[in-house]
Parts: sequence; C-alpha cells; structure tokens
Amino acid sequence: MDIDSSDQSDAEFTDKVKTQTFKQYQQEQLIKAMVIPASKLAETAKRNAEQLRVFEAAAEDERRHSASDKKPPTKKLETFPLTRERFED
Repeated sequence: MDIDSSDQSDAEFTDKVKTQTFKQYQQEQLIKAMVIPASKLAETAKRNAEQLRVFEAAAEDERRHSASDKKPPTKKLETFPLTRERFED
C-alpha cells in the first residue's frame, strides 16, 4: 500500500502532535490547578475533624453496647419451664 494512495488524498496537516511524559503532564496540571483559599481549607479541616469526632463517638457507643449486651446464663435457659397455656375462645 502506497502513502500516495487515493484514500489518503484528502488528509490535511492540522497541527503538531503533542507528546509528553507523565511527569510533564503532572507538572502542567499542577500549574493549571486552582489555588484553594485558606478559609476553604480551614472549613474542610473543621468538617473532617467533626466527622472524626462523630465516628469515634459512634465507635465508643458500639463498644459500650456490645459490652452491655450479654446473653443470659445457659443454666437459666436449661431450667426455664417450657409450658403452654390452654387456648380458649
């Protein structure tokens, strides 16, 4: 197949193909990145700290609940009288 074939005759040069390494791409993205104001960072830090406090409180509540959630002694279950009352209409 020839480069001068008729199926490529309408191809036109548009622009240079841009090739770059991943490191160059990362540097370009850092340069283009939006600067976050300190107030926004403070709000984010405050929100993250609040979420951490809520999570720790929930974990503590779960620990307390699991410690207080005890099963009855097996001896009591074995000696429990299993009787039924008569059903009356």
